[in-house]
Amino acid sequence: MNISWWIIWLVIAVVMFVIEAVTTGLATLWFGIGAVVAMIMDLCGASVASQIIVMAVISAVCFAVCMIWIRPKLESLRKKNIQHTNADRLIGREGIVIVPLNATEGKGQVKVDGQIWSAKADTDIAEGVKVTVRSIEGVKLVVEITA
Repeated sequence: MNISWWIIWLVIAVVMFVIEAVTTGLATLWFGIGAVVAMIMDLCGASVASQIIVMAVISAVCFAVCMIWIRPKLESLRKKNIQHTNADRLIGREGIVIVPLNATEGKGQVKVDGQIWSAKADTDIAEGVKVTVRSIEGVKLVVEITA
């Protein structure tokens, strides 16, 4: 039985590229590149043993290049695209309750730095009480009575 190795390499490459496209984590790209090179070698008449060796070497080199140069650059680009809202600057700031905070319902409003925010607290807090922002959950400030 005569096996057409170029078809096997093509299937491996397509599967690796599809997995890479779905995961977008640079997980299988190098195996796909190695399989394409092995497929070309088979079409040029190289032995199966040399195809396997070259596929392994090309995959290892692509992996190393990816981990050393490409992945760090992609990670830095990804970090640059984070949209900061500056809401975290409110943590630790003092405000005043303008609509009483109901701990059970998680409702109420506070005014911090001249802005009105939805807020919640572990305990009920009456209107006019000074509070400190502990954290932010979604679009609500989590506050506690200022000590």
